[in-house]
Amino acid sequence: MTLTSKILLAMLLLFVAGLFASNMILKKEYNKTDKTDIYWTYGKILEQPFKYLNIQGGNITNIAFEQSKTASVRVFKDWDGYTLNKVKARIIKDTLYIIFPNTYKDIYEKKWLEWNTLVRIFSPELLAVTGVDTRLEMFRLKQKTLLVNMSGKSSFEVESLNPSFDSLSISGRDSSQIIFEMSPDFKISESFHVNKVTATMKDVSVLDIGHAQIDSLQLSVDDSSGILLSGGTLRKNHLYNFRNMNR
Repeated sequence: MTLTSKILLAMLLLFVAGLFASNMILKKEYNKTDKTDIYWTYGKILEQPFKYLNIQGGNITNIAFEQSKTASVRVFKDWDGYTLNKVKARIIKDTLYIIFPNTYKDIYEKKWLEWNTLVRIFSPELLAVTGVDTRLEMFRLKQKTLLVNMSGKSSFEVESLNPSFDSLSISGRDSSQIIFEMSPDFKISESFHVNKVTATMKDVSVLDIGHAQIDSLQLSVDDSSGILLSGGTLRKNHLYNFRNMNR
């Protein structure tokens, strides 16, 4: 066997050995993963309790919140932002602060970011949400009160499992869109009840709470902002006399 052949054979053996070692490492990590966790494809970057959430950025992708027994922040492992630590999360007192980079390399990466949920947030309860230039959705919410403050180019949506809220305090500025509706998992009705809603909508922000029956309503709405309300809410709060519509 010539020297060149020996070198090529050695390189081939090293390559095969490298593949075998990498496979063993990946298999070991996979076996360590809790398969009962439906979000095992997300890596945890924080595991501390919090009651308030403040997000900066993230409107080029999807961020999800779910109530859970334990608190954590998870990032999608197949995104290079996980390995490069692009998402910054920290706790100050009872508030979780998340800074999300609103950057992408090209149009194809932007489309991929839009189609995927890259960050998932979990906590037993979340009393207030503040977001700037973010896109956040709360799934299967069970609590009865919530304070929302959205600004910049933000999108915030709540899917509730609770058909009755005590109070909702909502503030939207700039071009924020805020939506409240029942979760698809709640099979009884698409409508829900709220004792009191306080809403301040500025600039060209929009609030959709049209599936709610609201007992008490306090509104401050700019001329260019909008709020979608149900007929029952309008009548109960004497905002419109429907009896005169067909006269």
